[in-house]
Amino acid sequence: MNRELAVYMRIQASVSAAFSFIIGGMVAALVYHKADFMPTDATSTTIDITVTCLLTFTIITPFSSASLHRDKPWGVITAKSPPARLLARLFRRPVLPVVSLSLCAAPTLSALTDLFFALLGVAAVPFYLYVLLKNVFSAMLDAFTTCMVLYAGMCGAGYTAINNGRLNDY
Repeated sequence: MNRELAVYMRIQASVSAAFSFIIGGMVAALVYHKADFMPTDATSTTIDITVTCLLTFTIITPFSSASLHRDKPWGVITAKSPPARLLARLFRRPVLPVVSLSLCAAPTLSALTDLFFALLGVAAVPFYLYVLLKNVFSAMLDAFTTCMVLYAGMCGAGYTAINNGRLNDY
């Protein structure tokens, strides 16, 4: 990947992460505003992370796709590896990246979070710490999602040429 594409992806991911850092905490504070402590059992964290992943991928995918349509970097990266080709194929249909990436990310992140809290022996965290952790988690997940969607779109399976500002789908 050349330097211009890396800078483009970094800027897009930074803006997405900054926006999510603020919004994630506001949503968490709005939903759990009367709680003093947040439980860290497997059920609570799994539900929270699954909902966060679904919402993140549902919101970020169309915005990243719109950014790709605006800037037109289709097909500038050759998808050489099987995962890159799979991502590029998934990107052809708007719902597929949302569902597949969130269904892969949610169980993985839930298991890691449950393991982390179990190893620390934490049963509940204070509300302010929960909001801080939620902000950081949302920002990192949004940056990751933005980079994945932009990379999949730049691989451009199916979008191989741009004529007069119009994408040709082969």
